[in-house]
Amino acid sequence: MNSASHELIPGVSGPIGILLLLVSIAVLTVCFDRCRWWLQWWRQRQSRRQLWRRLLEAGASEARHQLEDWDLAIGFGEPLLQAALLIAPLLGLIGTVIGLMQVLSSLGSQLVLPAGASLQGYGQVLMSTALGLIISLVASTGLALNQGLRHWQIGQLHRQLARQRELAHP
Repeated sequence: MNSASHELIPGVSGPIGILLLLVSIAVLTVCFDRCRWWLQWWRQRQSRRQLWRRLLEAGASEARHQLEDWDLAIGFGEPLLQAALLIAPLLGLIGTVIGLMQVLSSLGSQLVLPAGASLQGYGQVLMSTALGLIISLVASTGLALNQGLRHWQIGQLHRQLARQRELAHP
C-alpha cells in the first residue's frame, strides 16, 4: 500500500483528509466557543437578572425582544454542529472506500499480497471512518449540551415573562 508522505492525518490522505481536518477544526472551534459563551453567561448572571427585571417592568415587548436576542446568541453554531453530524461520518466512509479501492488495486488481479508485505499497514484505510465518527461524536455532544442549556435557560425566561403578564393582566 502506498504511504503518502503528505498525509495531514496518519492513515487519511488527499482531499478527504483535508475536508475531515477542516470539519474537525470547525467543530472544535464552535464547541470551545460555546463553552466560553456559557462560562460568560454564568459569570454575568447577576447583571443579566437585573436587566431582565428592568425589561419585565418596562413591558412584555422589550422583554420579548431581549429574549429573542439571547436565544439567537445561545444558538450560535448549532447549524454547523448539525451539519457536521451528517457530513463527518459520510466523509469518513468515502475516505475508507477510496482507501479500500487503493488497497485492492495494489493487491493486483490475483488479490495477493506482494512478497514480504504485511497486512499491518492496510488497516489504516479505516482511519478516516473512525475519524469521521469521532468528529460526529464531538459535534453531537456539543450540540446536545448547548441545546439542553439553551432550552433550560430560555424556558426559565419564558416562564418569568408569562408570570409577569399574569401579574399585569389578572
